[in-house]
Order: sequence, then C-alpha cells, then structure tokens
Amino acid sequence: MEKQLLSINDEPVVHEYMEMLFDHDKKDEYDQTKELIEYIAGMEKQFEEVTRELHDVKELLNNLQNPATKSRLSTVVDKTLTAINTGKNRLDQLKLNVVSSMKDCLASFKQKGKDGVIKTINIFHFKEALGGIRKSLFIAMNKTNHLVQTCDAVTSEMRNAKRNLRNVGRLILGRPVQKDTADKSKLNMMQKSTRSMLSVFKSMATKTTNMLHKIEDFEKPSVKSEIKLLRNSTKSKNLKVHEKKEQSR
Repeated sequence: MEKQLLSINDEPVVHEYMEMLFDHDKKDEYDQTKELIEYIAGMEKQFEEVTRELHDVKELLNNLQNPATKSRLSTVVDKTLTAINTGKNRLDQLKLNVVSSMKDCLASFKQKGKDGVIKTINIFHFKEALGGIRKSLFIAMNKTNHLVQTCDAVTSEMRNAKRNLRNVGRLILGRPVQKDTADKSKLNMMQKSTRSMLSVFKSMATKTTNMLHKIEDFEKPSVKSEIKLLRNSTKSKNLKVHEKKEQSR
C-alpha cells in the first residue's frame, strides 16, 4: 500500500522553518515561502476533491447495466484517472522538494549557530516543477472535457433509445420499450460530477499560472531598488566629471 504523504500544513519542519524566518526578520523570504505553501495546500485539497469525484464516477460506472455504455465510458474514465494521478504525483514531488530544502536550511542554521548566516530555500528553483504541474492540469482538463462530452453523448443517445430498431421491434411485438431508466439516472449523476471536476481543474490551472507569475515578480528587482541604483550611478558619473574638471584647472 502506498504511503500517504502528510499535508504540507501538517509537516513540523514547515512550521519550524517559517518560525526561523520570522524570528530573524526575513520578511521577503517569509512572504514568498508563505505564498508557495498556501498554493501547495490549496492544490492538495483540490486534488482530493477531483479524486473523490472521479471515485464516485467509477462507482456509478461499475453499476451501469448496459455493457456497451460501460465499456465506452471506462476507457475515457481510465485516461482521466491517469492524468489526475500524474498531476498529483508532480505536486507531491514539489512538496517533498520544498520540505527537503527546508530541512537543509534548518540543519545549516543549527550547525552554524544563531550568529551564522541564515540559509533560505530558493523559491525560483521551483518554477520548472510548477510548469510541469500546469502542463498536467491542462492534460487533465482535456481528458475531463472529453469525459463530459462522452457522458453527454451517451445520455442523449439513451434519451432517444425508443427510436432504436430494437425498440421498434419490441413495439411491433407489443412489448414495452426499454428505456434503461436506472442507467439514465446514474449517467445524470456522472454528468454532474464530471462538470464539477472540469470546473475544479480550471481553478487549479489558474492558481498555478498565478503562482508562476508571482515567482517571476519575486525575481524582478523592485522599482525602488532600480531608482536607487540609477541615482547612485548618476551621482557617481557626476562626481567623476567634477573631478576631471578640477584636475584640468
């Protein structure tokens, strides 16, 4: 059985690392790391949500009476599950890397003592991992959308089942038309669940894109810093010009 990872908010090392940053006035690093932790925690909850929804879809699928319908939907559901697992595994790996980096920083701090330089995790190193998660989410969205469309098509066909030749024959023989009422009810619930999954994936993709943009913003020097650097450079140039004038007199 696969070992269940702790949620990032339940990792003791995360709290210890954040306390170290706070206690030593590492405000920028604290704020940046907090953004990343909140992103991961939110994504964990949403992956739980879509996994639970897909589990419900599979339960409904297994209870369908029509074998052709069951076979047709099973393939699409399995592909959707693979896409979800890929994205979740990438998020888990990102979390493991973040936690591991925090452990290294804390070990360095404890080894060097309180007067040593505070080593912090490099947020920018996680850009590639976030890009991979976003790619997985787009694939999951595509597979889920295909599942939604397949459910819609199957449900529509079932609503028009009375027009099938098989049912025409039953009418000629004076037998009741087969409407697969039980299957229609299950398919309606599947439609609802798959649409909910698609909505969650869209939200997750948006959050991941926003997190990538924030990291890019973290990398840019602040406007104030650029102005200060420009002023210092201008002062330095003016001083050199003044010195040359003085020497030429």
